[in-house]
This record gives sequence, structure tokens and C-alpha cells, in this order.
Amino acid sequence: MNAEIKFANYGQERERIATESEAQIFELLKQMSGIDELRLVRKCDDYVTAMFGEWDVARIKYTPRAKWVVFPTVEKGSTKHRIESPEEVLQLGDLLQKSIEHIRKYS
Repeated sequence: MNAEIKFANYGQERERIATESEAQIFELLKQMSGIDELRLVRKCDDYVTAMFGEWDVARIKYTPRAKWVVFPTVEKGSTKHRIESPEEVLQLGDLLQKSIEHIRKYS
């Protein structure tokens, strides 16, 4: 019997491949947050993540078929804030600040 061990590919950082609009949304979030250490990573195939330390500040998906931002630290479930353009993320500043406050409180 030949036993093979397979590891799931979930949660660890991967090569960051983001659309131009996802990168633009990230830059807007970074400017709004005032946090230079905010970084854009890909931990799963479905979206990119703006991270502060080890915390997910925002999850971003912007493709021709799906355009949304999620703030997982301050909202229950996966509340998707649907957007039509990257600039609409500017309207989500209160959620961004709540996320950062939460992260700083529990870090």
C-alpha cells in the first residue's frame, strides 16, 4: 500500500496576482487607512486581501463578473459591499476605520 500525504492549499500566502482595479482599490484603502504596513496578498483563489499584520482588513474582488469588498473583522458573515468602480471604496471609510480599530485593540 502506497500512502500519499496531500496538504490543502488554504490560508498561506501565494503569488499575488491582482487585477489592475483590485490594485487600485488596495491603494485607495492604504491611503484612507494611513497605514504604510498594509499589504496586498493572495491567500485564496477567489479574492485578494488587504492585510495589517496577520489580520484581514478587507477582501477584494474586482473582475468583469464580480465587484465587491468585504470587511471580515467587523461584519458577521461575508457581507459583500458591491461596487461599480474602484473609487466607490471611498464610501466605505467608516468600515475600514472600524476594522483597523478592532485589529489594533486585539493585536
